[in-house]
Parts: sequence; structure tokens; C-alpha cells
Amino acid sequence: MPSYRYRAAAAAGGTRTGEVEAADLDQAIGRVRELGLVPIRLDPAALAASSRRSWELPRRRVRTSELILFTRQLETMLDAGLPLLATLETLEPQAGDPALRDAVRGVRGAVEQGSTLTEAMRAYPHCFPTLYVNLVHAGEEGGLLPAMLDRLGGVLEHQEETRQRIQSAVFYPVIVMSELLVAFIVLVKLVLPRFASLFRNLNAELPFPTRVLIGTSDFFDAYGLQVLIAAIAAGAGFALWVRTDDGRRRFDSWILAIPLFGPIGQKVAMARFARVLAALVESGVPIVRAIAIARGVLGNRSLEIEIDRMRDGLMAGEGLASPLKGSRVVPPLMVRMIAAGEETGSLGKMLVRAARFYDRDVDYAVKNLATALEPALLLVLGISVLFTALAVFLPLWNLMNAFRH
Repeated sequence: MPSYRYRAAAAAGGTRTGEVEAADLDQAIGRVRELGLVPIRLDPAALAASSRRSWELPRRRVRTSELILFTRQLETMLDAGLPLLATLETLEPQAGDPALRDAVRGVRGAVEQGSTLTEAMRAYPHCFPTLYVNLVHAGEEGGLLPAMLDRLGGVLEHQEETRQRIQSAVFYPVIVMSELLVAFIVLVKLVLPRFASLFRNLNAELPFPTRVLIGTSDFFDAYGLQVLIAAIAAGAGFALWVRTDDGRRRFDSWILAIPLFGPIGQKVAMARFARVLAALVESGVPIVRAIAIARGVLGNRSLEIEIDRMRDGLMAGEGLASPLKGSRVVPPLMVRMIAAGEETGSLGKMLVRAARFYDRDVDYAVKNLATALEPALLLVLGISVLFTALAVFLPLWNLMNAFRH
């Protein structure tokens, strides 16, 4: 009996591959479905073996701008009444990113074989994040897929705009500090060692700033490999610790406590959560499920714990706002807006207002971020330049005095 090699989506997420024996392609599809999987691609085993690569490079994520364009096109065509398969077939060659084009081709093939759009997209997490798939699933369940795609496009656009604003605010400080580091390395490795050898020949003592820089260079020359190994080991240990539940919670709590950056991250997360939750509520998604979906956009374990308390309190009959009162990480304004939405029966509208408020607050904070960083940056730059100048010019001055005597 022929064998077919399959690639399928699992209910828990991700993809599975394997082989099944079947008389024909239709029977092979049925066998894969019996395994609790959603078939994405099936090929005769002999053909798959001849064309299969021995290895593959790790898949990179699709750019957000490409995903936004695809989402807007998909929403427009579905809203115009075009069938899903015809829409995907039209969009496949238009995708500018090869990874997205391959994903759309795979999604179209899975939909042709009877999968839902959600199940098909779940097999391509490098193109369609968990939040994206969850919102598409909510749209499919409620029969409001075009409307949900429209809201999803808005969420993605706002996330991209916020990311670009923050990157623009920190771009100048990063460039300045990078150039300062390069200048320091060149000075320590190329310039100062010549002064050191010359002063040793003259039996002259180097000035303190010069001794500090040369001592730093000598230390890294002697123990650079050990320092690198220790740094890699510490980084690996930290990464493993952050992957634990307690480590992730503590780390995310520290992130929120960082001056300047912590409050901005908190406001960005709250605006994102409010916007997504409002979109789900206004689309008719049950509130408990809406909270579970919107929770995934926070990106911070401390905030997720508080939202879990809100969901548990709602299921216990306490309402939405009561479990959040006194929270140290959810802003009081957010709690009051949720409470007002509960009392007036306009939760979606109040969440939209909260999202707009935090958007404006983030815009203001990001604009002031560069202003707030400038004094600290100038102070560090001034001290570094002064110390470097003393390290270079004091030996020259002492050298001239040595020649005079």
C-alpha cells in the first residue's frame, strides 16, 4: 500500500509531520484527521523523500508591515463578498515576503482540504502570531471575519507605529554610545600602548587616567577569553531562569520598575489590551473568552497575572474591576474605566477611550524620552571625553617635561 508523508496542524498549536499508509490521497487525508490533526500538505512518500532537504535554516518572522498589508487586502476582498479560497489565491502572488507567500499557499491548500482559516494559519506561527490567529478565530466563530480583520489591521498598525516611535527616541543615544565605545577601543588598543612603552623606556610614571585605561586593556588582554566565557554562561543561565514561571514574573516586574522605560511599557501594554478587548467585546465575543484572548497581547507576566485575577473574579461573580482594585501594576485609571464600563453597560466604548488616553500618554512620554535622556547622555559623554582627553594629553605634557629635563 502506498505511503504518504504529511504535514499537519495540531490542535495545541504547531505542526506535526509523519507518514501514513493509504490507498489514495483522500484516504490519506482521512487517516491524518483520525490522528486529531488538520492536514496541510500530503505528498507520496517517494516524492517527498526525493525532494526533502537535509536541513533548513530557522524561519524568520514576517515583517509587520507585510502582515498589515496582507490583512488589509484580505479584509477588503472578503468584505466585498469574494470567497475565501478565491481571495487567498489572488493574494498569494501579491505577497512581497517569500515566507508570507509560502504561508498563504499553505493556508490556501489547507482550506481547500476542509480546514478552517484559523486551523490553517496556526500551522505558520512565524507569519501569524498567536494573537492574530485568536482574533481570526473569534471572527470566524462570530461570522464577522471581515470586521475582525479590519480591527486586527488597526491593532497591528498601532503596534508598528508605537514601536517605530520608541526606536526613533532611542536611536540617537544608541548611536552616540556605540561611537564612544569604538573610540574607546581604538584609543586603548592602538594609541595608549605606545605611550606606555615610551614612558617605560624613560622610567617615567604614567598619569592616573592613562594607567586606568591601559590597565583595563591589559586586563582584557589577559582575561578576555575568561570574561567572554563567563558572560556567555551568565547570559545562558539568565535566559534559562527567565523561562521559568517565577523568573519570568520577577523579570517582568523589574521591567515595569525601570525608570522612564517601565511606565512607557506599562502604558503600551494597557493600550494594546484595551484596544483588543474592546474589539472582541464589540464583535460579540463572550467576555471571558475575550479576556483570555486579549491577555495574550500584554507581553508581561506581571500584568497577565492581574488580568487572570480579573477573569477569575468575573467567573466568581465579583465583576471585572473589583479584583483589580489595589493592583500595583494595573494603573488606577484603567480600573476606573473598566468599572465605569461595567456600570453603564458600555464596556467596549470605555475600553476604546482608555486605549486612546494611553495612546496619547505614550506619545507624550516617547516625545519626552529623548529630552529626558539628553542630560544624562551629555553628562556621560562629557565625563568620558574629559577622562579620555586627560589620559591622552597628560602623558604628552609629562613627556615634554621629561625631554626638557
